[in-house]
Amino acid sequence: QNRRSDVDDESERCETDVSGKVREEFQSAEFGDQRLTKRLIEVGDRLGRAPAESIPNACEDWASTKATYRFCDNERVDPNEILDAHKRAQRSRVQDNDELLVVSDTTELVFPRHPSKEGLGDIGNSKTDLEGVKVHSTIGLDPQTHRMTGVIDQQSLIEDQQASTKHDANGKNDPVELESEQEKWIRGDRQASDWLAEEVRPIFIHDRGADAFAFYREVTDDLDAGFVVRANQNRCIQTPSGTDGRLIDWSEDLLEQGRTSIEIDQGSGREAREAELLVKAGSCELLPPKNDSTHTDPVEVNVVRIDELGEQDDPIQWVLLTTESVDTFSDSLRVVESYRARWTIEDWHKVLKTGCRIEERRLETWERMEVLLSVYSVIAWKVLELRELARGETYYSPDVLLSETERSILETKFPELTDNGDQAYAIAVAKIGGYLDRSSDPPPGWETMWKG
Repeated sequence: QNRRSDVDDESERCETDVSGKVREEFQSAEFGDQRLTKRLIEVGDRLGRAPAESIPNACEDWASTKATYRFCDNERVDPNEILDAHKRAQRSRVQDNDELLVVSDTTELVFPRHPSKEGLGDIGNSKTDLEGVKVHSTIGLDPQTHRMTGVIDQQSLIEDQQASTKHDANGKNDPVELESEQEKWIRGDRQASDWLAEEVRPIFIHDRGADAFAFYREVTDDLDAGFVVRANQNRCIQTPSGTDGRLIDWSEDLLEQGRTSIEIDQGSGREAREAELLVKAGSCELLPPKNDSTHTDPVEVNVVRIDELGEQDDPIQWVLLTTESVDTFSDSLRVVESYRARWTIEDWHKVLKTGCRIEERRLETWERMEVLLSVYSVIAWKVLELRELARGETYYSPDVLLSETERSILETKFPELTDNGDQAYAIAVAKIGGYLDRSSDPPPGWETMWKG
């Protein structure tokens, strides 16, 4: 009962947990049948209450469980429309911005508990034989706070390595054949550019996978947008002096603008550390590939090079290509911070896979799974937001996270809360989840917040 809704004077449901926030994202979904929209809201509500649980446990009774499975199997329920409803709700979060950071990345989904799922593709290599789906997602980030605004685009990439074909499953619509996996980057960016209002300029933030001349050409020519991309190739360039060179080699000799430091989190066998960085910047022209006759003109870019000082084991070294100004040291630092913001999508992937356990879902076909993926993608966005509230870097009222009832419960357990602000409430939630709140402890992560 404590997890159920309160009821206000108008008998409307006032949710007291993440599910209530998720419900708002689905209200405008249009399936041609209002009953399906209502069912989507109910599914989001129930799964949002207990994202880590199995569908039967989250639904709590067989009737709701069966209704959820039927919803995923309904031919009229298109996962693209689920995300479109979320995007319509997201508009209010970005409409006052002059710019929006648009971040894309790919994660692989495998299903060890249900390997016989129909509609999967090949994601292995010459040494491993794995079936699954590559999900390429595009998200929005506020350029000042780096807070995730929501999911903008999602492509489910199915590959047949034997036939050398790739396609986007495209929900309940006809699959879209792709010439190459590289095409996914510009498709996601086009979706974001078309969706945003004209007065909001997108800045595409990508890792090395997007380092392609065709990408730079299209963004600068057709999308009226900016980009920050980490270079992957030591490509041919023309330097400001008019001589030919190689990008990464040339960037070594750029003039130093200044030094800064960033905190590196522990992970992947790496210890946490404070990294001191040397920042260099300049400009050059990227020359079109000789084997690509479709592009003849160079692309002018600015370059920020980052080298970590004093680290012998796997030091940071980034060469960032960008449309944004690098005239001053602060300009270059802004480019670096924009690139670092892309790590948010990796955290979101972790919530989706570890928190929402999307790979443990046992629906029989990928077509049904894609519906479920759209719902859990929105839930994962909201859960990730809990971490941002706990970090306290931007002011939020406690009622963004907690209902009046929940705040009262916390104030009973932690009387000092009544004299503190929003971050104190978030920390109190984290304490219930096991956070010790010692002076030497880093801010709580999303897993601790979620448990609380």
